[in-house]
Order: sequence, then structure tokens, then C-alpha cells
Amino acid sequence: MRAAVVGQGYVGVTGAVALAQQGHRVVGVEQDWEKLASLRAGEPSVFEPGLAEQMTAVLRTGRLDFVEELPDAVVSDPLDAVLICVGTPPAADGSANLSQVLAAIDEAAELAGDPLVVLKSSVPPGTSDMLLAEYPELRPRFVCNPEFLNQGSALDDWHAPARIVAGALHPEAVDRLRDLYRSVSCPWVTSTPAGAEMIKYASNAFLATKISFANELARLCTGPDLNIDHVIQGVGLDPRIGHALLQPGTGYGDSCLPTDTTALARWAADRGIATPILDATVRTNEQQPGAILRLLKESVGTDLCGREVAVLGVRYEPWNDDLRAAPSRTLLPLLQGLGAGVRVWDPGLTPEELLHLSPRAVPHTTLAAALSGADAVLVLTEWPQVVEADWADLATRMRGPRVVIDAKNCLPPAALHRAPVVYRGIGNRRPVSLPVSSPAAEPTLTEPAPTQPIARDTACPDSAARGSAPSEPAAMDAPPTAPGPSEQVR
Repeated sequence: MRAAVVGQGYVGVTGAVALAQQGHRVVGVEQDWEKLASLRAGEPSVFEPGLAEQMTAVLRTGRLDFVEELPDAVVSDPLDAVLICVGTPPAADGSANLSQVLAAIDEAAELAGDPLVVLKSSVPPGTSDMLLAEYPELRPRFVCNPEFLNQGSALDDWHAPARIVAGALHPEAVDRLRDLYRSVSCPWVTSTPAGAEMIKYASNAFLATKISFANELARLCTGPDLNIDHVIQGVGLDPRIGHALLQPGTGYGDSCLPTDTTALARWAADRGIATPILDATVRTNEQQPGAILRLLKESVGTDLCGREVAVLGVRYEPWNDDLRAAPSRTLLPLLQGLGAGVRVWDPGLTPEELLHLSPRAVPHTTLAAALSGADAVLVLTEWPQVVEADWADLATRMRGPRVVIDAKNCLPPAALHRAPVVYRGIGNRRPVSLPVSSPAAEPTLTEPAPTQPIARDTACPDSAARGSAPSEPAAMDAPPTAPGPSEQVR
């Protein structure tokens, strides 16, 4: 088939490459001239492992091309399908900004040849109904087909998804979508367009809730007899629950969960529908940066003015370049506002990104340089270099209290407890000693493996000058007790 993919952000560029790999003739539409030039040169506008190499390969086959405007895609041949993958960024009130979707639908409706129109952008329930009321001629050939790609494995997820959701008013539209995805084998869920829209929002809201629930569990597991890793391990082994995203840490901060969860809550509020679970999920997530900062201050044993803090990783997760909702956007300005000196290590960080995050932060290219002379370490990204580092050696390069705050619970607890540092995770991660009645009956608790990167998608200004103290986000209730003088690890 011949398909156009409108919008070459994360979903669009992944979809364009994947469809071309599946044998379709694909035209990607991108109005940003700088991005368009990069795409034509085989350089995607987003980072995804292996994407650049696979884009270059399909460009060489001639099955993939890029144009500036959608009408340019039909100069030679008509289109069989138009996939709309434009952004729906949050508006000031938290609702989804649909301006790009409206513009793309308007152009698609004017195309000759009656191509299938596939809406893949995340939109509030009822958006498709609104669009089809404006463009009734699209009703027989319109499908809402939300994406469920994981950053870090997006191409694999496109070729082998967990499910395909198709919301349409006419079965013929679903049949045409099946033709487009003929090489993909997975369960299909067919619904109305509004149902498909709700499935997307509900999926992301539930994942966000799992993360907030894990952070709330960590607040409960602060005593010496409660190890949060054991609790998460035991709870997640229930197949009805699962381990995916059931992980305490910095909170959710990718490109989808924050915007979709907030947008769904806003959509419900506009209709007078109470959402106490959604509201609690958002509130718990908003508290997490303050909880991490409070943990750092308690562990250092004094205020942060004049302290040197090494921040390891500024991305929400490794292997992507998305910083839109990363917790570092909140934490770095707060640290500097409290008078701390901030040095940053992140293997993928560009000078422009660091300048936008925190103009006064000092970048370092090695872990050893970042930790040299630092009073404390704040781990915000589970980069393998950090997880597998020789922490006994790195600790010797630090000074003062030698505090390590593992805000992703990704470091191996046993190794950190042996290192000469004050190690604190989210919740208690100290070994738990259990009484035994006899050697034969001795129970064994295996130490959970370090957290692996979960492959899945509001700027905060650098607020106060160093030495002034901005207000912190609300911290979690019942914080862990700070270590005493004779207690090196918690």
C-alpha cells in the first residue's frame, strides 16, 4: 500500500520506518525544514536504539521518502492511507491541545482518492466524534488507532505489538486497516472511536497509577524489618499484578504518562466526574521530587548550601532523548536554589540540553570526574555505567558525608552497603535478617536484580539564584529516619 505519515515525532518516524520495512511505500510529512533535511539524510528527529540505521536501510530501498506538506505526497500516485501522528501537547489547564490534529484532519479530508484516515495521536475521548461531525465524509474511512510504543523498543513494538486497537464506525474501515497491518500478528480490539481513545488514556493512567502506588509502598517500607525490594518482588510475582512499572523511584516522567493522565483527569473534571484515584496518582507523583530532595537533605545531615552534588543521569530513563517531563527538570533548579553546587554526568546530554535544564550546572564526561570532591550523589537515571560501576572506588573520590541517593532503586544494594558511603534508596533497601528454627528450614531471600531500564515516551525554569531557597514540592509523609552518627547506611 502507499501511505503517508503526518508528523515525524517519536510515533511518526517510528511508524514511517516500520511500514516501509513491512513493504509499503511510505511518505513522511514534516513541516519543520530543519527536521525535514535531517530526515532526508537518514537522521531521525528522535533517539531510539537502531532507528537511524534502519531508517538509512529503508531509504536506500526507495520505499521511504519525506515531504514538507501532505498534498506533496500525492503528486505522483494516490494514497491508500494517511496516518496522523502529530503531537497533542498539554494546554495551560492540562487538557490536550488539538490544533495540530485539526490541521492534519483538514488536509486529509481534502485529498482525492478517499484514503483511509488513521488517527494515531493521543486524544481525549470524544475527539473523533467531534472531527467526524465536522467532516462527515470521513466516517466510512476513519479509524482511531492509538499507539502503544515503548521508548527503547519502539520498532520491535510496532512489528510485534501486544494488541492493535481499532475504533471505527464502519467495519470496512477496520478491514482496510487490517490490510495495512497484514504482516503483524497480535490480538485485535475493535471498538468505537471514543472507546479506542479511552483505551489509550486508561492504559497510560493505569501505568502511572502503578508507579505512584509503588512509591506509596516505599513510604510504608521504611522500618528495619521491611525491605521494599522484597515487597515489590513478592507483589509483582502475582500474574494479576506483574512487575512492569511496579517500581519505586522518581515517579513517572516520560512523554506520555504525565500528559495523558492529567488530560484524562481534566476531561473528567470538565464533565463533573470525580476521579479520586487519578487525582491521588497525580498528587503522589508531584510529591516525589520533594521527597527525594528531603531524603538528600536528611542524609547529608545539614543544609545543602555549599555542598557539591553529583547528579548521575538527567533523563527519565536510558536510551531516549526525551526530557519533557524528566524529574531532573524540577530537581536541578531546586538543588541550586538551595545553594548546592551541581555537577552532571549523562552520556547522551548535549550542551544545549544542559543549558536549558540548569545553566549553572557543570557537565562531566566521566563518573570519576563527576564524583571527585562531591559530598553527595543523586542517581536519577539507571544508566548501565552507573549500575555496574565500582562504587567502592568511586566512594574514595568523594568527600564529606559521602551520601548516595539512589532515586531509581537501580544500584545493587549489597555492593552499596559494603562501600564506604551513606546509601539511601526509595524505601528501605537494607538486608533483612530472619530468625531460623533449624539449618534445614532456613529461608532464603534472594536479592532482587538491579532495576533494568523499562523500554516504553512543562519546562521548569532555573528559578532561584544560588543561595536563595525556593519552595519545595510537597514531600512524602513519614519520611525515612535520617541515619545517626554511627549508622552509615540505611
